Amino acid sequence: MIQKDKIGIIGCGWLGLPLAKLFLKNDFLVKGSTTSKEKIKNLKSHNIEPHLIEIKDTEIFGDVQSFLKDLDVLIINIPPKMKSTPNNKYLDKIKLLDNEIKAHTINKIIFISSTSVYASNQKIIDSNTEPIPNSAIGVEILKSEKIIAKENTCTIIRFGGLIGANRHPVYSLLKKDKVFNPDAPINLIHLEDCLQIIYSIIEKKAWGKTYLGVSPYHPKKREYYNNKCKSLGLKNINFVNINSVNKEIDDTKIQTELKHTFIHPEL
Repeated sequence: MIQKDKIGIIGCGWLGLPLAKLFLKNDFLVKGSTTSKEKIKNLKSHNIEPHLIEIKDTEIFGDVQSFLKDLDVLIINIPPKMKSTPNNKYLDKIKLLDNEIKAHTINKIIFISSTSVYASNQKIIDSNTEPIPNSAIGVEILKSEKIIAKENTCTIIRFGGLIGANRHPVYSLLKKDKVFNPDAPINLIHLEDCLQIIYSIIEKKAWGKTYLGVSPYHPKKREYYNNKCKSLGLKNINFVNINSVNKEIDDTKIQTELKHTFIHPEL
């Protein structure tokens, strides 16, 4: 039997935990990190080697060196959380992690990024489009990508809005008094597609690449979300006819290079 790679996933949460389970199902060895002591037992129960690691702005708490030791593939899945936590210094955290990575010989890295590195008015975007972020979070994420990719064999996957597993932006939009940009196209992707795309990167040895993980389905926000509200028995979202976003993201390399067929093409 051929020994498969040992994979480390920093951030075994909403995306990272089911990703770890997918790799385990396919006979990979998996290390996973969490910031919660309560989740250590859960990781163990799934045969994930658990590590309690918390990356702060100025210091990493936990034995990150033990986590990084002997990894073949490192998957960096650290949510920026700059909207919910404005003082969260994401770039500083990535710099600290990069310094720790340099102490190890990790052949391959996947960096989970975001389509927020593109400006809201960049129109039609594919993986050849130069990112020109016009938000603070976009600027920090783009700088973080460059730091990790600079001295490593790194593939970057920029995901759109994430849905699935009890997560959908329709619920947060319903809480708002006003929602702008009703004519902007949606750029979303389902969790199950995210998992398969990441798995395919490793399976097909697609290293040193950049992919945009977004479903090729782009109805206008008003149409999509109000149809979703109707199907869920919810009231309509209060859209306001002010439009400043015009960004549609498509990346045919997902289909041509990774041979990925979207599981949830119409979300």
